[in-house]
Amino acid sequence: MSIRGKVLSSSLWLVTETGATMLSSFIVFALMTRLLQPIDFGLVAFAALFIDFARGLMSDSIPGALVQRRTWDEDAASTAFWMHIGSALLFVAAVAALAVPLANTYGSARLAAVFLALSASIVVDAMRGLHEAKLRREFGYKQLAIRTVIASLVSGIAGVAMAFAGFGVWALVANRLMSSALQTIIVVVAVRWRPKLLFSKTECAALFRFGRDMVGAVLFAQLNGRIAELAIGFVLGPVDLAFFRVGSRAIGFLMQVGINPIQYTALSAFSRLGNAPSIASAYLRMTRSTALLSFPLFLGAAAVAPDFVVVCFGRQWEPSGAIMMALGFGAAPATLLYFVQPALTALGRTRLILNFSFVTLVLNAIAALATVKLGVVAVTAGQTARAYITVPFALNILQKVIGLPMVQTVRSIAEPGIAASVMAAVVFVARLYALDSLSPLVRLLLCVALGAVVYAGLLLIVGRRHLSEVMRELIPHLPAGARAAAEWVVQRIQTRTPAASPFADIAGKY
Repeated sequence: MSIRGKVLSSSLWLVTETGATMLSSFIVFALMTRLLQPIDFGLVAFAALFIDFARGLMSDSIPGALVQRRTWDEDAASTAFWMHIGSALLFVAAVAALAVPLANTYGSARLAAVFLALSASIVVDAMRGLHEAKLRREFGYKQLAIRTVIASLVSGIAGVAMAFAGFGVWALVANRLMSSALQTIIVVVAVRWRPKLLFSKTECAALFRFGRDMVGAVLFAQLNGRIAELAIGFVLGPVDLAFFRVGSRAIGFLMQVGINPIQYTALSAFSRLGNAPSIASAYLRMTRSTALLSFPLFLGAAAVAPDFVVVCFGRQWEPSGAIMMALGFGAAPATLLYFVQPALTALGRTRLILNFSFVTLVLNAIAALATVKLGVVAVTAGQTARAYITVPFALNILQKVIGLPMVQTVRSIAEPGIAASVMAAVVFVARLYALDSLSPLVRLLLCVALGAVVYAGLLLIVGRRHLSEVMRELIPHLPAGARAAAEWVVQRIQTRTPAASPFADIAGKY
């Protein structure tokens, strides 16, 4: 199968797996918000800032070095595995050292215990890091889909049961620990790779050379993702942090389903292409495909956010609606930036990733410090504004490295962006003025239906070519029954032959 076919097939399976997993976890999360207090979520959210930081730093560094390589070497993989475990143990020691001082600063004795309990997940996750790297290299996602959904369901049921039983904050801790353990068992059993009892200094040095800049870039990226929450947690307190987490959970769900499956396979695909023109074509294709989903999902979420939060989580979480709305307006930056790092990593340009991540971190810190005294919604809006500011920097880097014109990149998402923006405005006005007397549930359902109809209609008006091109690329990789239906749809929406892409001469290589 071609690289394009592997990417599309893997992405479809990841969409299936991620959609089912995220739906189940979202339902579990919604149930827990009705059973637990905001302070419980705030304590776990604050501890998770440091735990997830360590986990993200590890998962994107050493394993990423093996995904980037063109061949899988057993000695290098075994060396990387033991480096990964050693790094996890160091992170656990660091978390243990910070637990009591942070708990004292935060004014909660329970926080230290939560810190120590959650730190165990760092080692558990590290045990599957290299197995996941092997899986990503081989595009082997299909066999894990059902098992991963089961793991999510089991850990979710256990967490809800503990919440019903009155365990409070420990229901959230148990849910995270069980999910981590089950995911590790599933991946290790499915991949069937075992590390050797060896440690090669040569391979260690090679991995370190590649990861030297990459670790710095990942460090900055992790700080970028956490700096707003750190500011909220330290300055505004655990309750406001809980509101932020609940508001961002829905947007996170949309990203996991609509963007992450394609992004997760991007580094594997880009690394196989090996040259800048082919990676430029791949980046453009992935961005165009993602835009069809990311724009209506993000902007639609912003339009219905207040009702969505009340219906799903309850009225005690109503302040999270404005946070969800502010995050939803970040559709364009999310779509354009998601594939920048995989493209640069595939070409070994990790120093550029490091520099860009540092600039983003500085801007994030400035935005957070400037807005935190104004409240949690202001912090969220500042982070969204920062995302728009950094887009030109990222696109300029792509133009210089892979020859992808900035104007062409922006045009590739213009049609779904316009359609989704008009849709969101129509839904927002209808919600405020035409449907304001209805209950939140009825209003939410009507707004979702209205948004779907408006977006589909507008896309057929302003985005026929965009839609038909993406669907034609997808058709060969669909099941036979769905393929026939998709071909019929393309024939109906296509009114003219699409203009040639500036990357048409290299598209065949992808």
